[in-house]
Amino acid sequence: MNPAALRAWRLGAGFVLFAYVATHLANHATMLISLAAAEAFAIPVFAFLRSPPGTLLLYGALVLHAFLGLYALATRESWRGIKPAEVLQLLLGVSIVPLMAGHVTLVRTGSEAFGYLPFHTAVVGNATLNPGVTTDLAIGLCVVWFHGCIGMAHWLRLKPFYPQWRATLACGAILLPVLALLGLVAGSREAEALLADPAFRARFDAEYKIPRGEAYAALTGYAAQAVRGWWIAVLVAATIGLLRGQMKRMRAGIAIVYPDGRMVRVAPGLSLLGASRVNNVPHASVCGGRGRCSTCRVRIAAGAADLTPAAPAERKVLARVGADPDGADGTAIVRLACQAFVTGKGPISIVPLLPAYASPATARGGDGYGTGRELDIVVLFADLRGFTGLSAGQLPFDTVFLLNRYFAAMGRAIEANGGYVDKFIGDGVMALFGTDGRDAGAAARLALEAAKAMGEALDKLNAELAHDLKTPLKIGIGLHAGPAIVGEMGYARAMHLTAIGDTVNAASRIEGLTKDFGVELVVAESVLTRAGISGEALDARGIAAVDVDLRGREGKVRVRAFPRAVDLG
Repeated sequence: MNPAALRAWRLGAGFVLFAYVATHLANHATMLISLAAAEAFAIPVFAFLRSPPGTLLLYGALVLHAFLGLYALATRESWRGIKPAEVLQLLLGVSIVPLMAGHVTLVRTGSEAFGYLPFHTAVVGNATLNPGVTTDLAIGLCVVWFHGCIGMAHWLRLKPFYPQWRATLACGAILLPVLALLGLVAGSREAEALLADPAFRARFDAEYKIPRGEAYAALTGYAAQAVRGWWIAVLVAATIGLLRGQMKRMRAGIAIVYPDGRMVRVAPGLSLLGASRVNNVPHASVCGGRGRCSTCRVRIAAGAADLTPAAPAERKVLARVGADPDGADGTAIVRLACQAFVTGKGPISIVPLLPAYASPATARGGDGYGTGRELDIVVLFADLRGFTGLSAGQLPFDTVFLLNRYFAAMGRAIEANGGYVDKFIGDGVMALFGTDGRDAGAAARLALEAAKAMGEALDKLNAELAHDLKTPLKIGIGLHAGPAIVGEMGYARAMHLTAIGDTVNAASRIEGLTKDFGVELVVAESVLTRAGISGEALDARGIAAVDVDLRGREGKVRVRAFPRAVDLG
């Protein structure tokens, strides 16, 4: 079976079930108003669910999701490295059938076989007469809901909007079942009040056709059979998974070699990510090996022919991060470790491209620079003038507060104009423009706008801190454009996207010229040309071009000095 297709089907079925459970909980919450309001809410929902299309959609999704869950259990490559959230989701998932089988059997099978009318008054009233049923229903609904929430979180955390909405979604995920449980309590109290009326209690069973006696025993038997069948299926799937793992370990003979010289041996059919997990080699995998996040990607240094070809789904993810699974035109062969399965005799030499602790933020980045790229970019350097003397005599708290205010103002100005804040160095800032795929002209225009915005932000900051500063803050900004190597560099938690090369060094030197010229901004002519700014127009404004020598660099660079960044116009 195609793993990507199976994941898509499982995800789709999960969406259907999640929507159903959310609607079900919302329906229970309306019991806070009244049982009648809950029944009115349920009329259109039940009308659809009891129609042939609705029945096929709901129960088809239920059977498909359960089957694919068992299949995933039977085919899991390794239990090593499994995350706590995955364990919790699995335990909640296998608990759903035992907790909900009785309720589902009573409502659906009881309705079809015995004419039971599962209105809220009937369901809650019957549960009130059997307190254990109420408890199972409350626990079951919560288990189903949070099982679905964990799955949704795994899917959503790779989306760019998720960090901003995570707290709101988490509040909603908690609030909905709380309201549903409160509704269940309110409905139970209303049902108790109704059942306290002897006349209502006398006609209750007959009016709603509540299954009693042999009918109820039959329904209970059906539920028990479903639970037994489910536990047998879980046991069989787990046994198959364990046996498959044992057989693969017995057949292990293909060498996987890591950059540090470590070598492990695996059996054919195991993925490269599975090879790492089985052998306790730390390996990034934000999405849990589902082929969605790209954080497990590796460069294949040798043995690419001994791996399964990249499927369309894998190619799509790799294309998103600018990687090539075929190594066309001499580029590095990059594969998703979770989608590359061992087929040949090896050895296979791999280089993981992201640190083992890669986060969802890394996966969302989609920058594609793990292997390094040469790009035509604009580099900005900025430095506070005389800050060492300015901070002398200040308390450490005041110094840190001032720097953080400055960094925040400069960072916002850069990011608001499409720049990437590479790093803060002491009291300086390095930023890149064009790493997101923009053309050279757009990157140059944005960099100039950012420099202007930084000047404006500094003026505003000086005004706000006028009573706290002995002298106003002053800044020097330098801009240069050209080719640079852009990639994720560093070590361990210090790894991040940055750029190196002559363009970066030149930009730093140009920023230093602001001291020599006594100005706030110095821009290389290459930036202005890319931005489409006419040299003649600048000459007319008295901003002349100057050819300068930069330390450590051969040849002169033409620059223009602006007394203030806001003078860019």
